[in-house]
Amino acid sequence: MVDEKNNASPHSSVTSPRLRFGTFEVNLDVRELRKQGIRIKLPHKPFQVLELLLKKPGLLVRREELTQHLWPNLHVNFDSGLNTAVNTLREALGDSPKNCRFVETLPGLGYRFLMPVEVISHAEPTVENTDNRASDEIVSFEAKQDYLKGKFFYNKLNEDDLRKSIAYFESAIAQEPSFASAYAALADAYCLGALLGIMSPDDAHFKARKWILAALRINHESPDVRLSLAGIKRLFDRDWQGAEVECLRALQRNPDHAGIHQAYATLLAITDRVQEALTEIRRAQTLDPLSLVISTEMAGILYLAQDFSGAIEQAWKTLALDPRLPVAQHILGLAYEATGMMEEAIVEFQNSHLCSGQNPAAVAALGHTYSLVGHQEMAYQALWKLNEMSKQRYVSPYWKSVVYIGVDALDLALRALDECWQTRDILLFMLKIDSRLDPIRGHAQFGNLLTQLSLRASSP
Repeated sequence: MVDEKNNASPHSSVTSPRLRFGTFEVNLDVRELRKQGIRIKLPHKPFQVLELLLKKPGLLVRREELTQHLWPNLHVNFDSGLNTAVNTLREALGDSPKNCRFVETLPGLGYRFLMPVEVISHAEPTVENTDNRASDEIVSFEAKQDYLKGKFFYNKLNEDDLRKSIAYFESAIAQEPSFASAYAALADAYCLGALLGIMSPDDAHFKARKWILAALRINHESPDVRLSLAGIKRLFDRDWQGAEVECLRALQRNPDHAGIHQAYATLLAITDRVQEALTEIRRAQTLDPLSLVISTEMAGILYLAQDFSGAIEQAWKTLALDPRLPVAQHILGLAYEATGMMEEAIVEFQNSHLCSGQNPAAVAALGHTYSLVGHQEMAYQALWKLNEMSKQRYVSPYWKSVVYIGVDALDLALRALDECWQTRDILLFMLKIDSRLDPIRGHAQFGNLLTQLSLRASSP
């Protein structure tokens, strides 16, 4: 939710930060809407609708809540008035119900604001692009809009929305072939595809490198481009040192880029520097307090720091922004499991399983937790499901190893992890940090894998 606390000096004419979405900016204090610096006339009630939607971007705002916001303490039917206010808002934004870019109608329920919303500092010039992404690039309005839509769907962290984000990034590039940040964003999307298990590591690696090489040819000093390169070095090359060099290089160029601090925090966490990671992720959240990715990552790092109560609290804060975010549900389940709250863990893993479209990570988590509470038949069912899924799509052997450990098939778990090494599976970075692997940490084979993983791998 947007912070409306008055932080301005007594002599300031603006007492709250402005908000930006796309090419629009909103000043809540003076009830002013501008597009590319030009003021857009918007009546009082439609502005109130916009105000409430902007406070909950991406979330359902029910008609009842909007009606109470517009006509407080009046218990009569204002359906017609609300419809008029929403239609007037859409007209001001150049939006439409059939092809909505900003305000989506959820029939019988309410409305949802689709665009990412960011907070702008008081001193920032109205028309300057300070979103820390594509800031050095001059591109068409349409290309920038497609880029921003791509980032919005990318940040949903699920398979369906990731495919939408890829389509938007490709559209941005088709309109602006020299849009370096869009190429870098495509590389990021394929990295995320590998992490989510949507595509095989080889396929994702090939496409990610293709797009990052194109971005480097256009603008090799762009922080976005260097950040994407860091992700490829970390995920596919297992080049931890090289990834850190790229993160630091990007931070030197843009020290207030929230995404760079978040990526650096992730790298620090998986290389056993958890306290440094917490510092970085807190810095990222200060810079971008509404980011679902950053909020989710903070929950994950708190979990790795064994601050399980902190991880649970942070995961719930993330789910308050998006109740159906599978990654946050997954981390919440892990934290519950670590504290012995098995029933709650199973519920959250089931939620993640449902909201992710039966992602292999959720299937494995459920199988592992069922085995811990004595439901071995459910654990074997999870193994069967992973095997069936692998006939239709790529399923990392890593997830099978998690369930094998639960059912005490340790040799099979080690064999699955060895298969990960042979296929260059990207999930091996979790060997150092996944507590579910503790029962096999004393095995020589596991130690050998860790030794190999710590070596700097050469880029293909």
